[in-house]
Amino acid sequence: MPCQDARSTYQLSRREALQIGVGMFGLSLPQFLHAAEESGAVGARKRDISCIFIFQAGGPSHFETFDPKPDAPVEVRGPWKPTSTSVPGTFICEKMPLMAKRMHQVAIVRSWQGKSGSHSTGSQHVASGMFPPAGGQYFPNFGCLVSALKGNKVPGVPAHFGVPFAARYTKPDGYLGAAYSAFNIENDPRNPTMSFGKLNLKEVRFEDRQAMLAQLDNLGKLASSSDAGLQATDKFIDEAISLLTSGAMTKAMNLDEEPDSLRGRYGNNIYGQRVLLGRRLIEAGARFVTINQAVQGGLFGDGKTNGTWDNHGWLFDSMMSFKHRPTGVPASSKWHSYDGPGNLPQFDMSLSTLLDDLEDRGLLETTLVVAMGEFGRTPKINKTAGRDHYPSAGCALLAGAGINRGAVIGATDRKGAEPNTRPWTPEDFAASIYHGLGIDHHRTYFPRITRPTSIANGLVIDGLFS
Repeated sequence: MPCQDARSTYQLSRREALQIGVGMFGLSLPQFLHAAEESGAVGARKRDISCIFIFQAGGPSHFETFDPKPDAPVEVRGPWKPTSTSVPGTFICEKMPLMAKRMHQVAIVRSWQGKSGSHSTGSQHVASGMFPPAGGQYFPNFGCLVSALKGNKVPGVPAHFGVPFAARYTKPDGYLGAAYSAFNIENDPRNPTMSFGKLNLKEVRFEDRQAMLAQLDNLGKLASSSDAGLQATDKFIDEAISLLTSGAMTKAMNLDEEPDSLRGRYGNNIYGQRVLLGRRLIEAGARFVTINQAVQGGLFGDGKTNGTWDNHGWLFDSMMSFKHRPTGVPASSKWHSYDGPGNLPQFDMSLSTLLDDLEDRGLLETTLVVAMGEFGRTPKINKTAGRDHYPSAGCALLAGAGINRGAVIGATDRKGAEPNTRPWTPEDFAASIYHGLGIDHHRTYFPRITRPTSIANGLVIDGLFS
C-alpha cells in the first residue's frame, strides 16, 4: 500500500474500499484512516513486526522449565536441578541445556497469573487476552485480530496461520467471523494439508493445474451457498484465490529448500518441523503464526495434531520421552509410544534453533516470539508423580521485536505457589503483544460490539521492552 510521506493520501485497496462502502463493523472512512494511522499503515515509519506465538497446549510446568525452586521441599522442587545460564544469576531447568546458552536473547516473565484451571477457558483467556463470557469465547485470538486490523503483508500469503491450528481449545475468530479464520496447516508439515473455514486445500503446493482449477470451482460453489458460517464472502474468496494462484505459498511450504543440518537442529520430527515452517511463513510475509507445540503420546493418545503438556501423571518420564512405558502406569491404561523426544527436549531444540535462525537471517528484531501455555502446574507433586492444573502461577518467554534481552521479570514465592511480585495477567500479555506489534491496544477498532471495548484491557508489562 503506497505511502509517500505522512501527508500523502492513503491509497485504499479494492477490498478496503468495498469494506468501507458497506460500513464494515460500523467504521466510517475517517475512522478507518485513523485506525490505519494508529496501527502504522498511514504515513508511518514504524517497523512492520510479525509474531510467532508458540502455544504450549495443556499447560507446561513452570518448575520444570523457567522457574525452578531448588530450596523448596522435594515434593515441590522435584528431582531435577537448576542450571546456570548465559545470564549471570539466572537459572532454569537443567533439562533445557540449549536454551540455557541463549537466555541472553530472551525475557522471562515469572509472575504470570491466570484465572481459570479449565483448558478451554484458560486457553481462550491466554490466546485473546480477554476472559471469555459464560456463553463461550467471544473475543478473537490475537492472530485473527491482527489479520483483521492489518490485512495481508504480501499478496498471496495470508496474514494469519495456525500450525496445525490457531490455538487448541479455542474458537479463534470469535466475533470477527469465519472470514478472519486462520489458514491452518494440518498434519505433518512435510506432507501437509491446508484449510480455511470450510475450504480444504488438499494440494497445498498446487503443482497439479487440474487440482487447482477444481479448488477454484469449489470456491464458486461456496460463494453461491447459503451457509451462514461464511461471512464476508468476497474477502473469503479473494484470499483463497490469491493463495491458490500464488507462487509465494508454494515456496514457503517447501521445507526441502532448507539444509538438512538446520532441519536436524529444529528436530527431524513433526513438532520441530512445525517450528521451522513457522519461520518460513514469517519470512514469506505472514504477520502472525500460532504454533501448537506439544508432542502427542503417553496416556493421551497417538494423534498427530493434539499433543499436550498436560502431565497429571509420570511427568518426569513424559516430558523427556514417550518411548518407554513408565513404571507404575496401571495395566488398564494404554500407553502410546513415540520414538522421538518428549515435550521438554523438543521445545529446547526447536526454540533455541528458531532464535538462532531468526537472528542469523536478520529477522529477530522484526519478529516477536512468545512461548506460553494456558496455566502452570501445581506446586505439590501428586501421587502419580505428576502436577495438576494451576492458574495461580506460571511463566512465559518472549524474545525479539524490542524485547529486553536477558530480563527476568517478576518472581514467585519459595514454593512457586503464587507471585510475590506484581502479577502479570493474560490481559497484560495481550497489551504487551499488541504493543510489540505496533498496535495501540487502547483503541476500539470494532465498534460493532454493543459497548465499545478496547482490544486489550491490560498494561504493557514493566521492563519487558528495552
